[in-house]
Amino acid sequence: MKPIVATLFIVTAALVAAPASAQNLGTFRWQLQPYGSVLNLTVVQQGSVYLLDGFEAQCGGNASLPVSGVAVPQANGTVMIGVTSINEQGRGLHTRATINTSDFNGTWSDNAGNTNQTFRFNPGVTCPGGPRTGPTSPDQFLNDGDAIQALQDQIAALTARLAAVEKPKQ
Repeated sequence: MKPIVATLFIVTAALVAAPASAQNLGTFRWQLQPYGSVLNLTVVQQGSVYLLDGFEAQCGGNASLPVSGVAVPQANGTVMIGVTSINEQGRGLHTRATINTSDFNGTWSDNAGNTNQTFRFNPGVTCPGGPRTGPTSPDQFLNDGDAIQALQDQIAALTARLAAVEKPKQ
């Protein structure tokens, strides 16, 4: 066998024999009622969680927003979804949804003030409510200094707790 053919054969055999670490389950759609916005999410199972990537289609020729997140099965038989859409101003629109596994419908809330709204699986043609609006202010921290100080405070608290646990019993 020529060296290049042998190498291709070995690489191909290794790829075929390797177990799949992620399984693409397909692309699914949920409408964020009462808005016309629809999440179009590709779901990939990665162990016991599901990775979500896609876009939020908005009505009326508005830009589609990039979306990514994770879905986690819960002990009560529901699935909690956490995704972030990046709006036109570059701000994160954080959405939490809980769906039941019998029909994949549920409720959603976000950081723009929407709470306990209908999360409709596989909607038909939508746009009755117009696009969803995102937060008008940035996420929690206004500047890097605030974020760094908050992280330093958390690290100090965790370090103190760890020191207390590691202290030998006397």
